[in-house]
Amino acid sequence: MIIGVDASRAVKVAKTGTEHYSWELLKELVQLPSEHTFRLYAPHLPKNPFPEERCEWRVIPERRLWSQIALAKEIKSDPPDVLFVPSHVIPLLTNVPSVVTIHDVAYKYYPKAYSSFDRRYLEFTTGISISKAKKVIVPTQATANDIQKYYKAETEKITVIPHGYNSDVFKPLPKSGSPYQYPYIFFVGRIETKKNVLRLIEAFALLSKQEKTLHLVLAGKPGLGSEDVTARIQSLAEEVKQKIHLIGYIDDHDVARHLAHAKAFVFPSLYEGFGIPILEAMAVGCPVVCSSTPALVEIAKDVATVLPPDNSLSWAAAVQRIIDNPELAANMSEKGIKRASEYSWKKSAEKTLEILNNVAA
Repeated sequence: MIIGVDASRAVKVAKTGTEHYSWELLKELVQLPSEHTFRLYAPHLPKNPFPEERCEWRVIPERRLWSQIALAKEIKSDPPDVLFVPSHVIPLLTNVPSVVTIHDVAYKYYPKAYSSFDRRYLEFTTGISISKAKKVIVPTQATANDIQKYYKAETEKITVIPHGYNSDVFKPLPKSGSPYQYPYIFFVGRIETKKNVLRLIEAFALLSKQEKTLHLVLAGKPGLGSEDVTARIQSLAEEVKQKIHLIGYIDDHDVARHLAHAKAFVFPSLYEGFGIPILEAMAVGCPVVCSSTPALVEIAKDVATVLPPDNSLSWAAAVQRIIDNPELAANMSEKGIKRASEYSWKKSAEKTLEILNNVAA
């Protein structure tokens, strides 16, 4: 059969969560043993190498409301047997049997972290997508609970398929070649309100009173509220301010290198649908301190230090314990590597293909 896929997020060059999911999952999906053809719809071809066998690219030029207008028109003129949308938005005007992945409903919990347009758009398209889909894939039981709560989705329509991670990149690395000459803790994600970066800066300011040589490295593109983060850093005492580094977006290889040499990976996010960054950190062997949002708890279990996201002092104390106790850090590293090995994009792809086969049958 022909499996149509919205690959618009997969082909983006600077990838964050949903783009990584789309890219990594599709690479595995098209390489699984099957007789299907994958018709990949995107505004342009991918910049990086992508498996060619059984793949047919349909390039649809970029335009506003690409999914709802351009993609819908293409699917109507030449429909696939089933449509897979890896991120939220099934075209409203399509009757092709569809499967959609809903990653989270963060806009329900933290509406102020989104522009009014983005919030309304997400509300509308998520509701439509859940309603139209034959099956809805979610990465955690926490997200399944959320879409049942807010959208009254039927239990039998939902399947939990955890994400994976790039095990060729995120793995234990040599301890030589640190990116910095000083000890540091590391964060990667959008620099935005929802990621709770302001709280992390407060925790670091407390921690730096004891750990005079420790630095905080923040990697990621700016998001809504990033100007507040910059202003907060500038308001700190000079000896603290000069030890906080906003390094912008970095690629996976650079993220892995930063994780390999960090004292801890700190992820105080207020809400996540899954949390690929903590999985990547565990795979490298970096001790993880993360917030107690339900999806992160599902992944972290007894491997990470899990804390409420609103207490700066407890975050500072948790990192201090890891720095002061090499045995604890080594134990967290060992457990993290073992825990990460339970996840893979191949497993995710196999379960996704099973869903697509069932929907198209």
